[in-house]
Amino acid sequence: FGYEGKVAVITGSSKGIGRKTAEQMVKLGAKVMLVARGEAGLKEAKEEISRFGEVDYVVADVKEDAAASQIVEQTVDKFGRLDVLINNAGGSFAKPCEEVSVSDWEQDLDLKLMAAVRISNAALPHLKKQGGAILNLTAVLGKTPPASSLPTSVSRAAGMAMTKAMSKDLGKYGIRVNTVCIGLIRSEQIEEKW
Repeated sequence: FGYEGKVAVITGSSKGIGRKTAEQMVKLGAKVMLVARGEAGLKEAKEEISRFGEVDYVVADVKEDAAASQIVEQTVDKFGRLDVLINNAGGSFAKPCEEVSVSDWEQDLDLKLMAAVRISNAALPHLKKQGGAILNLTAVLGKTPPASSLPTSVSRAAGMAMTKAMSKDLGKYGIRVNTVCIGLIRSEQIEEKW
């Protein structure tokens, strides 16, 4: 898994799974652009991960239309290329179906599905140049949703379907598209809920 000379963007990377993924990739030789909404967390993550290699950050809300092109442009301006996109931004928003409002559905799908669509589209011209990879983090509950798991289980299932379809369209350009279906991982997000 050598990443020497490769450049990665990781959304939702100021803490938790995204931050640990960024740290591991930098240790393996990648240059990584961290992305999150809060600058304080990004500064702290950059400072810690910089001990292992090159890392920078972009403060952006991936739910905003302009964020995708901003993230990609700043990454290419800083590091000269883009090879790997990891769509990790998201949270666990779950309620019983009768308690989920239309607004809840829209916000969850926008964060977990449409944000990944927007940034993937912005990254494609760069990934097509040399091939690369898109990794969409989803969750096992998208495959077997438990009770009271809406809308998050549906948005995760949509992410899995999107991944499969994208992989079939983009393979001809040497772009791999995969998903990692995470389970319950002891992260800050989970600890806050408990």
